[in-house]
Amino acid sequence: MNQPTPPPSPAAGQPPQQRPGRLADLPRPQARLCLDVAKFLVRDCGLDAGTLRGATWLVACSGGPDSLVLLQILLLLAPRLGFRLEAAHLDHGLRPGSGAEAARVRAFCRDRDVPCHLRRVDVADVSRTRKLGLEDAGRAARYGFFADLLAERPGAFVALGHQLNDLAEDQLMRLTRGTGWPALGGMAAVDPARRLVRPLLLTPRRDIEAFAAALGLPVVHDPTNDDPAFLRNRLRQGALPMLCAENARYLEAAARLWRQARLDADFIEAALPALPDPAALPMAALAGLPAALRLRLYRRALAALGPGQALGDTLLALDAAVVRRDTGRVFQFPGGKTARIDRLAVAFGRERAKAAKRETPLTGLGPEGNEADCEKSNMEAVPVNILTFGPNGSGKGTQGSLVKKKYNLAHIESGAIFREHIGGGTELGMKAKAFIDKGELVPDDITIPMILETLKAKGGNGWLLDGFPRNMVQAEKLWEALQKEGMKLDYVIEILLPREIAKNRIMGRRLCVNDPNHPNNIFIDAIKPNGDKCRVCGGDLKTRSDDQDEGAIGKRHDIYYDTTTGTLAAAYFYKDLAAKGQTKYIELNGEGSIDSIKDTLLAQLA
Repeated sequence: MNQPTPPPSPAAGQPPQQRPGRLADLPRPQARLCLDVAKFLVRDCGLDAGTLRGATWLVACSGGPDSLVLLQILLLLAPRLGFRLEAAHLDHGLRPGSGAEAARVRAFCRDRDVPCHLRRVDVADVSRTRKLGLEDAGRAARYGFFADLLAERPGAFVALGHQLNDLAEDQLMRLTRGTGWPALGGMAAVDPARRLVRPLLLTPRRDIEAFAAALGLPVVHDPTNDDPAFLRNRLRQGALPMLCAENARYLEAAARLWRQARLDADFIEAALPALPDPAALPMAALAGLPAALRLRLYRRALAALGPGQALGDTLLALDAAVVRRDTGRVFQFPGGKTARIDRLAVAFGRERAKAAKRETPLTGLGPEGNEADCEKSNMEAVPVNILTFGPNGSGKGTQGSLVKKKYNLAHIESGAIFREHIGGGTELGMKAKAFIDKGELVPDDITIPMILETLKAKGGNGWLLDGFPRNMVQAEKLWEALQKEGMKLDYVIEILLPREIAKNRIMGRRLCVNDPNHPNNIFIDAIKPNGDKCRVCGGDLKTRSDDQDEGAIGKRHDIYYDTTTGTLAAAYFYKDLAAKGQTKYIELNGEGSIDSIKDTLLAQLA
């Protein structure tokens, strides 16, 4: 028979736990804090007596000071406000002591006659299987747990322990990410859609810690809150203390910013016109609105289409096109969303295949597809844009050609772009030629517009860009340019190959005198020539002089394998974007055969 978990003992030097039954039993500062929280729920959260009375509140209780103090305060306010309390604790399974912490929370709740719901989730496994960071995996597990509990309790709320210092950190994180106004004000006190409430949101951490100390609450410390690997912790330990040192009332300023943002958000929402179809914004109605309201209407239309954060630069580019009445322009947003400027309206929707079969990202058709009917497949395809990275000798060009052929994408190589623009005598081509003739590198402010023009001209059904960017600066500029043009980047492909193998493959290439496209390489078994004869037609073989220049190969590879500023640094820039959900990143082992790499690539694209 399981023995009940005993109440946790106070740590050495800590006052014994107090279990006040009434506000009158508290020291004056702690009683005042409880009353301030009650006022916040009514005044700032808009929860009137009718909403509060009789409702069930699930307190998310980790065992830390914020959640234990929240539970204790709400327990004291429950008779006054008329709600019923329960607690919910999720054991993330990330630390050896997490099970003991769960037992302490359960004992704390039992000692106060509060029902406690426990769940254990292997968050590390969630992180691996769903390819999420630990923070995101933990958040997904917690909110999934809360959603399950809420589904069983109609009308219930989940109370979270976020407090004023958390709000100030959240504002700094949003500023770092480039969040606009009024979202820059920080997290909401109430999230009606998810039934979340943050009663301590304007309560400083120092007041919470003083409350816990005064009552001797058995709080636990989560060491991950000290880990500088997480942005929030770096801001908590660095930026926020510096700001508070500069302005002793910085937290009060953060609270004022939050309140001002709420007022402005309510004003903007009230000022938006009522439209019969929020997904089709009439051009005539937009013309009479200020830009701030137009942008808000775009955001609202995109948010209604589901997940995928609208990027500010693309929204501004869309608005500029609306003002110019660029009829026919289509802007792409994360989450497969689009905005199309028609003569009478801006229409928002999702990229969706017309075929009734299950869609795949590239063809819009199910795995059985209809690949024999290229015209039909292309007509129904969802346009997909791809960027490729790989060292010379990795087979990047070969794999790019296979993807191009299968999905009918425009295979665009940076070298060919220069040749076409210079050969065609375009304005950009002539500017580039002037630098090339002087033996100088073509500046990025010429190269990137040239690339964008080519992508728009040839990539209507999607494109695969090869050979650019070559360094970190170009990667950042290309991404910024794509966002401004409303062009998405669906996939980034990196073919991994050790430097020595890449060099040998280059030096092992042999050209058939009858057809240089016949593949022959003395270092690749699958295409090894028959002695000094072409494996395809038996013709004579020759070598290219630059393939045998080991010094030149080394210089090219120095640039590619540079992870600080070179081409791999550019690839890793996009890998970081993929970790934030802004594109998808595919890594392929380039040491395999052409067919095995192709099969792996196509499986991941599908």
